[in-house]
Amino acid sequence: MLDKYQRINKQGSLSGRKVILCGKTGNRRGELSAKKWLLSIFAVALLLCGCADGAIEEGAKEYVHISLFCDVDFWVPPKWETEEDTITGKITQKTNVVVDTNVPPQDANSHLRLMLANGELPDVISVTDKTTISQLVSSGKVWSLEELLEQYLPDSHLRKDFPQDVKEGLAQRDGGWYAYPSHLYCGDVTKIWPPSSQCYQDMVDYGYNNGIIWNKQLLDKLGLKTEALKTETQVLQAWEKALEAGDFIPLLLDGQNYQDSTLIFLRDTFGAESVTEDGTYIDFFLQPEMKDALWFLNQVITCGYLQPEMLTLSNAELRDLLKEGKVLCFVGNTANIDVDPEEWVTSGPILSEKGKRPVYGKEETASLGWINTFFSKSCEHPQELAKWLDYMTSNEGMLLWNYGEEGMYYEWEDGLVQCKDSWKEVERNSGKTGIGVWWMFANTAWQRHVIAPYEEGSREEADQKIRVTYGKAKETHKYNNSLLNFSLDEEAKALESRITEYKASQVAKIILAEDAAQFEEKYQDMLQGLQELGIGALDSKKNEAYQKNCREQGSRIQKVNY
Repeated sequence: MLDKYQRINKQGSLSGRKVILCGKTGNRRGELSAKKWLLSIFAVALLLCGCADGAIEEGAKEYVHISLFCDVDFWVPPKWETEEDTITGKITQKTNVVVDTNVPPQDANSHLRLMLANGELPDVISVTDKTTISQLVSSGKVWSLEELLEQYLPDSHLRKDFPQDVKEGLAQRDGGWYAYPSHLYCGDVTKIWPPSSQCYQDMVDYGYNNGIIWNKQLLDKLGLKTEALKTETQVLQAWEKALEAGDFIPLLLDGQNYQDSTLIFLRDTFGAESVTEDGTYIDFFLQPEMKDALWFLNQVITCGYLQPEMLTLSNAELRDLLKEGKVLCFVGNTANIDVDPEEWVTSGPILSEKGKRPVYGKEETASLGWINTFFSKSCEHPQELAKWLDYMTSNEGMLLWNYGEEGMYYEWEDGLVQCKDSWKEVERNSGKTGIGVWWMFANTAWQRHVIAPYEEGSREEADQKIRVTYGKAKETHKYNNSLLNFSLDEEAKALESRITEYKASQVAKIILAEDAAQFEEKYQDMLQGLQELGIGALDSKKNEAYQKNCREQGSRIQKVNY
């Protein structure tokens, strides 16, 4: 298998516990005393019979347990099994590690902050929340990855091939290389692992998970075509028609995650940019286009296209509702709802009635990932921890947990991975099979490098059309989003955290306003509260960082919507 790797080019309280397994049976320590006694008698009997040393083929095997905490509430890890014919079992055979996962159903970061305060960190912490990331780094309780690997696995591939620009970006943000970031797709990673075909290059250039999609079958029932669903008014009229039909749900947003996806999409599609006319940085929430996005959501609820309680749906509840086939439209993160892309279609951007152009921020330099994973200094087995990290991010490891066993689930064709139908089945059931599920170690650039291009008319092509249509639309204005990657001091980070929490609390009040007058009142209250919290001072610091980025990168964000 080595030649194939070279061809690529490149639950909670179980921390540190060791469990002794006897052979493949998985029996615990309490059962071993009797078995050891029997094995001793058996060994003596073998020796008396003249058997050679080593005739006993299996003995006791020790596996190290490490605990993993994740704040992505819709991540569904598999039960960790040690049988050799399972994905997790093969990982255990390579690393001697068994992973105990903990995914709180809600308020995960509050749980983690409490553990941090009590000095009870899990061994592995995979988080998306910016405030939590900052607190972990400043706590001094997580490893610098350079130190962890240098001390416990100096020959790790990560010390040689981890993208330098990502490492520098993380160091600028955190003061060092503490996190392993997931889903890297731009910057040096595309030089190390260039896309295998143009279809994946399009994902690099135009990929955008947030968007609006429509159920094809229900569109047909209503006599609607996506070509006639381009403007704000057309979209609202389609939902009105669905409401009058009364047979299905006109619209779903992204449940309890709507502020992190739905609102961002509406902000972008209605044209909110990050600069003023004179090129100064400004917070999105202070811009009129963000007010347009909030007003749009208010109208959606006021008109009855969306029931307010649907804003509290978990991702699992959202998926179940979508599977019933009664939802006409979804607006939010299309990558996390587990729908069949062949049954859905996107209409691209929603064009504002005010004539504003949709905007699309594309990373031109290294992104710092979605999930950032940290490793606790309190882990009792740092050597095994380092070995597990190294394997999960290696070519061999990523081939295993992304694509399973060669021959059974995929073949090599012209130096690329060609997945079989059997892989597609197990991948759709990843929460049980373990294939493709270890998101915290997902390397998007690597995947697009090793995988064969999809076939025309395939499920994969349908999925990609959903992701690239917004960015490729002729109306969409693209800008360099890397210019907005800021390094802030601790005081500014704390202020940003307070402002972020305040925004989240105010958005719900605004979009649930009963009429236009109350909407305006709540909106103005939010603006006043932001000013009182100090958003002006924060924007001033961010503007300094933005102007510095502009000078260093030799580009600026061009304001088009004025």
